[in-house]
Amino acid sequence: MAKPSTLYWWLVGLGSIILVVAEVVFGGILLHSETKQITSTTRVLLFLLSGSLLSLAMLAALRHYLLSSNARQETTDPEHAPSSRGLSVIPLVRAILITFTVIIAILVALAELGVKIAPMLAGAGIVGIVLGMGAQSLLKDILAGIFFVIDDAFRLGEYVEIGETRGTVEKISLRSMQIRHHRGALQTLPYGTIQSVKNLSRDWVISKLEFQVPHDTDILKVKKVIKALSRQIEEDEYFGPQMLSPVKFQGIYGVDLYGLTVRVKFTTLPGEQFLIRREVYRLVQQGFANNGIEFAERTVKVDRSDDVIATADDTEAPRVSASG
Repeated sequence: MAKPSTLYWWLVGLGSIILVVAEVVFGGILLHSETKQITSTTRVLLFLLSGSLLSLAMLAALRHYLLSSNARQETTDPEHAPSSRGLSVIPLVRAILITFTVIIAILVALAELGVKIAPMLAGAGIVGIVLGMGAQSLLKDILAGIFFVIDDAFRLGEYVEIGETRGTVEKISLRSMQIRHHRGALQTLPYGTIQSVKNLSRDWVISKLEFQVPHDTDILKVKKVIKALSRQIEEDEYFGPQMLSPVKFQGIYGVDLYGLTVRVKFTTLPGEQFLIRREVYRLVQQGFANNGIEFAERTVKVDRSDDVIATADDTEAPRVSASG
């Protein structure tokens, strides 16, 4: 099924061809037979054609602006970012321009047919006020969507988080957007209900991983293991190009009864952090095993000493303590 914009241009072209053929066959449709002046039909067609050409020119200028503005920005994917933003903005602007052009063409056609449009415009203004009061939510959605797109808050194909909803932006319309969850669910969100947008697909992503080691672990040895696995990931044919910064050891993050909590962090391209995180965990486990480093274990120590604790019924209870 053709898109509304494509169908519009087909109808304009087909209608023009039909009218030209009718003029050649019958005459008097586009030009008066006697005066050879253009008819009302021709004036409407000329306005419709000029409006369509103006819309195309505005869309071309907007596309050029998006390409040039995004080219000046520092992005991790300079070829994809401008096109994705253009795909997000152009359909919205095109829908507005086509709707405006059709409405003006109808008014011009009525005026050329001798219909007084001034009272109609006044009545339409009153009706518009009434409809505006009853369709405040719709107008709120449309205006909010325009400003979201202007602010470049999201683009088609980006992974976003809006409230409790997260997924890939699959469609952007005049009133709402559709988000596809990674498990397949498709959810439609009106723009007016969106308070904030968390975009997880822009520029870079920082990941921080934590794991525990026993209290007596040599932290310098752990640091050497992290440096070694960082070099291994950077030299990998697949993971290396996805890394924007090496895996860095951040030292001891916390201490509790069971051991020392240490942290590492790294920066990747958006969407690649999940695979690299799994690879880092695998290499950490392998590196610890090769260097005699153990992970902390939560154990319970039972102390069966001679001094026991007497309970109310004179039974003995062992002393229990937690240790790393």
